[in-house]
Amino acid sequence: MTSTKRRRRRRTVILAGVAVLLAIGCTPSTLGFISMYGLLYSPCGNEPQTPASYGHTTYEDLTLTASAGGSFRAYFVPGQNRAAVIIPPPHSGGRGARLHEADVLIRHGYAVLTFESRRCAGMGALSLGYKEMDEVGDALAYLKTRPDVDPARIGILGFSSAGATSVMATARYPEFRAVAAEGGYGDFAEGAVGIGVGDETVLEMIYKGSLGISYRVITGMDIDKLSPIDVIGQIAPRPILLIYGSEERSLEGAYDQLAAAGDNADLWVVPGATHGNYLYVAPEEYERRVVTFFDAALLGD
Repeated sequence: MTSTKRRRRRRTVILAGVAVLLAIGCTPSTLGFISMYGLLYSPCGNEPQTPASYGHTTYEDLTLTASAGGSFRAYFVPGQNRAAVIIPPPHSGGRGARLHEADVLIRHGYAVLTFESRRCAGMGALSLGYKEMDEVGDALAYLKTRPDVDPARIGILGFSSAGATSVMATARYPEFRAVAAEGGYGDFAEGAVGIGVGDETVLEMIYKGSLGISYRVITGMDIDKLSPIDVIGQIAPRPILLIYGSEERSLEGAYDQLAAAGDNADLWVVPGATHGNYLYVAPEEYERRVVTFFDAALLGD
C-alpha cells in the first residue's frame, strides 16, 4: 500500500471516528432540547369543569389583563368572610385545574380566584413557575379592587409548578398573608433536573446541560431562577403550609424548603399519597388542615 493510500485510509478512519463522537454527543443534546421544548410548550389542559360543577353557581367568568401582555381568563367565586385565596394553574392547566381544592375553601366561606395558564391564554411558552408570578400579581391586583374582599386577608394555594410559583410570589408580594404549597420543587435545576448533582455519565451531563441551555434559549432566563429555596426565608413571619405525598419524587425538596423557611413553616407529609392526590387520599384531614391554616392566617385579628 502506498503512503498516499495509507494517509487517505487514516484520514477516513479519523473522520469516521469524529462523526461517531459527534453523533453520540448530539443525541443527548437533541433529546435535552426536545424534552425542555415539550415542557415549556405543553398544550393547554383546559378542563371542562366550572365552579358550577361543584354546586357554586354564583361564580363570575372573568378576563384579566396580563401585565406581561395579553389577557387570561379566570373564575371568581364570592365568599362570605371577606377573605380570598388565589389558586394559580399548575403547569399548562386551565382555570378549572384545581377546582376540587377550591371547593374546600369555598364551602368554608372563602372567596376563590382561579385562572388559566399562559399556554391556555396564548401567551407563549411557560417558564415552569417564575414568569408565572406576573399573572399571580395581576390576580392579586384584581382582588384588591373588589369591595367584597379585604386586601389584608388574601392568601395563595398552589400545586406542583404552581406550588413553586406560590412560594416565590409570596416572597415577592407582601400583600399575601399566607401560602399553602403542594408538591412543588425546591430547586428545579437540582431537584427536578439534577444538573450538577450526583455521579453522572458524560452522556447524562450533556443531556442535563442541554436542558439548562434550552431553557435559557426558549425563556431568555437562567434555570437557576426556579428556586423557592432561595426565597422562602423572605416570607417570615407570614405562615407557610407545605403539603407533599410520602411517595412523590419532590419530597426531598419539601424538607429543604422547610429548613430554609424557619419557624413560620409547617410540613404535612400525606401517608401513601403521590403527586397531587392529597385531597383524595386524606379528604377529611386535608380539609381540616387547609381550612385551619387559612382561618388562623386570614381570619384572625
